[in-house]
Amino acid sequence: MVKADLVIKNGKIATVDKNFNYVEAVAVRKGWIIDRGSDAEISGYIGPETQVIDAKKHLVLPGGNDSHMHAAHTGLTLSPKFLDFNGPAFTSLQNIKNEVAEACKKAKPGEWIFGCGFVDGNLKELAAEKRIMNRWDLDPISPDTPVVLTDFSLHSMVCNSKALALAGIDKKFPEIPASMGFILRDESGEPIGRFIEWGAQNLLLRHCPILTDGEIEDCIRRVQQALNKEGVTSHNDILGAGGEYLFRGTWGSRVIHVYEKMAERGELTARVDINVFTTLMGEESYDSIIRGTDQLRLPEIKDKTWVSADAIKFFIDLGGPTWQRRGVRAEGSFVTSWSGTEEEQIAEITRTIIELHRMGWQIAIHSCGGGSIDCCINAFAEAAKLYPGKDLRHFLIHADDTTEQNAKDMAKLGVLAAIQPTAANIVFGWNLPVLTDKERIFNYQAYTDHGAMLTGGSDSTCFSMNWREGMQFCCTRTTPAGVSSLPELSMKREDAIRMYTNNGAYQVHREHIRGSIEVNKVADFQILDKDILTCPADEISTAKILTTVCGGKVVYEA
Repeated sequence: MVKADLVIKNGKIATVDKNFNYVEAVAVRKGWIIDRGSDAEISGYIGPETQVIDAKKHLVLPGGNDSHMHAAHTGLTLSPKFLDFNGPAFTSLQNIKNEVAEACKKAKPGEWIFGCGFVDGNLKELAAEKRIMNRWDLDPISPDTPVVLTDFSLHSMVCNSKALALAGIDKKFPEIPASMGFILRDESGEPIGRFIEWGAQNLLLRHCPILTDGEIEDCIRRVQQALNKEGVTSHNDILGAGGEYLFRGTWGSRVIHVYEKMAERGELTARVDINVFTTLMGEESYDSIIRGTDQLRLPEIKDKTWVSADAIKFFIDLGGPTWQRRGVRAEGSFVTSWSGTEEEQIAEITRTIIELHRMGWQIAIHSCGGGSIDCCINAFAEAAKLYPGKDLRHFLIHADDTTEQNAKDMAKLGVLAAIQPTAANIVFGWNLPVLTDKERIFNYQAYTDHGAMLTGGSDSTCFSMNWREGMQFCCTRTTPAGVSSLPELSMKREDAIRMYTNNGAYQVHREHIRGSIEVNKVADFQILDKDILTCPADEISTAKILTTVCGGKVVYEA
């Protein structure tokens, strides 16, 4: 009998295959699963060179998949000098100013200060004055050092006057179309240092230092190590011409080439599926997206089990569900990343979806509100009629305002939803009153039962990479802050686990090689210290990862 390179034995191994079977042991050779079964059945694969992991009866799952995140950017935020303003410690503008002032003291000449994570409404001084942070809040502590801070959503950015001066953005700077975003100004027309959406942010950030290839590699290593610690062995990233200058280049097209070089050298510890952000300079329009796609030049990708770049990404809503359905939204509240009236935008978005579908691209769309979701589903249906027979598996990212009818339509069309249950932990209370189904929002089990396929992501750096936190929300419909609605609509645990494993593989056309523990699939596993299939539902998020294996190699041990 051929001997295995790796054997995991004495485990409760949930295969997450079609029948959600369980086995005790699994054998691996050259990074692929060669057999699974009882300890006795697999013992024959153990030889003198075989690495044996005793799971000690712990739960073993396929490696986790993060179906939507900004990975290289997250790696930047994990770097030592980056300022992280997430969490309850930052409820005061003064706290943020103190951190920025300290960073400015340590900054070298010409160095820029970067940070993210703040929420304007959570800062008591701003809440009292009913305003948002502006450049004049930062100027007294950073007169000579350019400072750029992004809010928790990433869609809104504040900078100081020094950064504006270096970018040449002043009162005379021309207005930009809504399809590029917004440069906010005061009553006199003076920019206040706030930039909304990617086109506007690109205009400022193209003047800041861009990371070298080596620094980007460091970002990728940091984020993949953080993901491995959470049991994740495959993840998404959003990269391309639309983010060429965003966040020191960590959204840019060069990152795709860096991923491929690292894969060829065997340096990745997680597999990456790239959604290519082709909108030129971040401008959301038919012309920008299609021209950007035509101009796309990807590296030669030698092994798609490690790196793939098969989907085109664009945005419709702003940070959250800004395009709500008529009858639900407040009068005059319609706003998106595109230009024109509602009818004009529907026509242009539909035209864009049909053309990308005709070209054979999978399409990934940031779509949060009901108006946006309805527009996309109708456009997907029209594209399928005009150009049938394409198994492209288009997907909506976030899809907060999904209804059960939407789910039925998505199932019929083969359209997926890349949802962020860890985000729901934060936004559930905000969205309850403003979305179509009110207390029945995020009805994930119903969508699944209607045949819609959901995949789980973190949207990191915006939210936690701990997928068990997302699973706990799915299975309790209760946030850590105690916001709860209709817990009887909670998701089955097996379906929640599929969402973070097998479904993610299906989304990227890789279900035949990953996502479950089956023979002839890649050897990606995670061993947990707690059985999240049987423990109290409100303890799922506390489960820790003991060991993560990717490609048959241990990439994390607690």
